[in-house]
Amino acid sequence: MLSNQFKFQYSVGAIANGIKSDMFTFFLLFFYSRVIGLDPLLASIAIGAALVVDSITDPLMGTISDRTNTKLGRRHPYMLASFIPVAIFYVLLFTPKPDWDISQNQLFWWMFVCTSFTRIGMTLFEVPHRSFGAEITKDYLERTKLFSWREMFSWVAGISNAFLAYNIFFKSTSEYPFGQLNPEAYFPLALTGAIFMVISIVYSSVSTTNKIQNLSKWTEAVTLKQIIKELKIAISNKSFILFFLGSLTLSISWGLLNSLTLFINTDFWGLKGSQIGIFLYVYFGAAFLAFYITPKFVDKIGKRNFVLLCVLGVALSAPIAFISYNLGLTPEKGTTSLVLFLCIPLIFISTLSIAGNMARDAMIGDIADEVDLQSGKRQEGILYSAVSFVQKVNTALGSLTGGLTLWVLNITAETPSYDQAYALFFVQGVVGPILLIIPILFFYFYSLDKKRHMEILQQLEKRS
Repeated sequence: MLSNQFKFQYSVGAIANGIKSDMFTFFLLFFYSRVIGLDPLLASIAIGAALVVDSITDPLMGTISDRTNTKLGRRHPYMLASFIPVAIFYVLLFTPKPDWDISQNQLFWWMFVCTSFTRIGMTLFEVPHRSFGAEITKDYLERTKLFSWREMFSWVAGISNAFLAYNIFFKSTSEYPFGQLNPEAYFPLALTGAIFMVISIVYSSVSTTNKIQNLSKWTEAVTLKQIIKELKIAISNKSFILFFLGSLTLSISWGLLNSLTLFINTDFWGLKGSQIGIFLYVYFGAAFLAFYITPKFVDKIGKRNFVLLCVLGVALSAPIAFISYNLGLTPEKGTTSLVLFLCIPLIFISTLSIAGNMARDAMIGDIADEVDLQSGKRQEGILYSAVSFVQKVNTALGSLTGGLTLWVLNITAETPSYDQAYALFFVQGVVGPILLIIPILFFYFYSLDKKRHMEILQQLEKRS
């Protein structure tokens, strides 16, 4: 059993990605297209191009990490080095101002380069860190508990970042009654986030080095032929394929829902930053509620069934606001009563999405055991690189499709018309939930349950 002290030390590391994911999911596209004035199509291309870079660096990092042998183990050297590119390029990403004398193309390249290197830096930490967590315990339920801790820290960090944004940096002024449109607010917000990201990465990396000696080591020579052979075994595993496709399609749907949230809250509902900040209390409660219920439900019904339950719940809850508005049931726009009304479906959406993420994170460790049985190698790195990539898909393809939606609707830095804002609301309230049917189908056929995992562990024990 893992101590609560270790779970805390390990999970603190998730704070960094929680902050980055919050900014990339909710603020990045809004900042560049609505605040700075970059053409939404160019912003979408920059985000999509950065995702192409991720598709190379994530599996590469997983492969390298699996095959590294140092005094600091397989994972920690990369974790310790990651804070440098993360901090530098994350801050630079939110540095531009509307009055900068640069062209649209130059702003595009600034966004692309800074986004790419921020993500590369996070890859250096996230892939080894998740792999380390999966290695540290093979127990089916204990993995769920550890990754529930990790996911809770990540979500609380992201929510805290948004709380600072709406309550401190996005305060209404005479010039900017909607504080989220103030270009001067984003640099200090990014700088504050970078400081906490560095602290979390360094603390988690240093405080967990005492567990390195308990982990497996790569003992064979590293050749390209061998790498390709073992990678093929890992990524051709049926459980992994279904998990990856389910997580990928889920992330596309969820990313689309999230990337349009700030646009809709600002331009359709007419909410100010302080009003949007009220939603954060729901997110805080949801993170702790998900942390409480996930291990209990997983113990009762298993990870796969719990993930299915969560995705179905989100799909049914996400259209509630759209349906209610069209039935004339929502309070007046721009009012606190409206905010409180919108909190009702948000409770279900946020709790179920967080809980589903907790269970899915723990599933990869089980798949790694199955791959170990098939190949004789611990390959958490390459498998968790897929999780890291899927998380970036969540923000990248969501922002990409969101940006393309803005471009198709001709929504620029100017305030959109009612019809344009309603069209965004339709995409979030109807199209997004319908897309959630696809990941439900993939996870339905996932068969690596608790019983099968116990059989795998018994066979691994006999082999050793």
